[in-house]
Amino acid sequence: MRIVTLLENDSIRNDLKSAHGLSLYIEHNHRKILFDIGPGNQYIKNAKKLGVDIKDVDYLIISHGHRDHGRGISKFLRKNKKAKVYIQETAFQKLYKNFKKIYLPIGIRKPVFSRRLVMVNDDIKIDNGIKIYHNVKAVDQIIKDDTLLKKDPIDGFVQDDFDHEIYLVLYGGKSKVLFSGCSHKGIENIIDSIELKEKKPFSAVVAGFHFSHYDSSNLRQTMYLDDFSEKMTTKGKVTYYTGHCTGDEAYLDLKQRMKDSLQRIKTGTEINL
Repeated sequence: MRIVTLLENDSIRNDLKSAHGLSLYIEHNHRKILFDIGPGNQYIKNAKKLGVDIKDVDYLIISHGHRDHGRGISKFLRKNKKAKVYIQETAFQKLYKNFKKIYLPIGIRKPVFSRRLVMVNDDIKIDNGIKIYHNVKAVDQIIKDDTLLKKDPIDGFVQDDFDHEIYLVLYGGKSKVLFSGCSHKGIENIIDSIELKEKKPFSAVVAGFHFSHYDSSNLRQTMYLDDFSEKMTTKGKVTYYTGHCTGDEAYLDLKQRMKDSLQRIKTGTEINL
């Protein structure tokens, strides 16, 4: 399995574009997969420099409905004439961020030509060794972002329940890898829920942990990171690749605890599993 980071918050090279977002190119079982496309066209420009042809992608997975992961589906469909796009149907609802009582739209638009869209409302197998999971129950998070909202036609602005989030699992041989965009439902919860269904632990996890709102002065949060890192590192030989919404402060604290089992990805990072 080959994974190339087409877009991330930071870059390993000056000639590669970086932006607040995520896009991963994956080669697995003779299939080419794009997991998220970031907030604009940066992933396309980076793909050319990294030797990736967007026209060859077989599947595009949009992890959730925030624009830093899925803006520009229409442009992708114009460039790529064959790929199916897997997305949860509520990903096109009106999503917002409450920034000092100003409601900023952060959602994505549904393409006008949407015949290649596949709405994911259940856990499904889409190809040999390729599964998408949706049915993960949301649980309250100790480190969370309460500013993320959705607009209900009756109740107005309400807390987002992130039902629009989906997850990718690739497996073959001894490898079983989980991909998650921002893990709004909780990375620990997501790993536990899907491992229970798979009946086998993951060999690697590639995900944003969404710990960017971590407060190191909050004892409850620091204790949670202690417990989380201990649990993840005692699961066996698992490598966790993270970045984007994990946050620098949380990453540095976790790195001290998790050592080599935790790795940071940036634009241009290549992983071979």
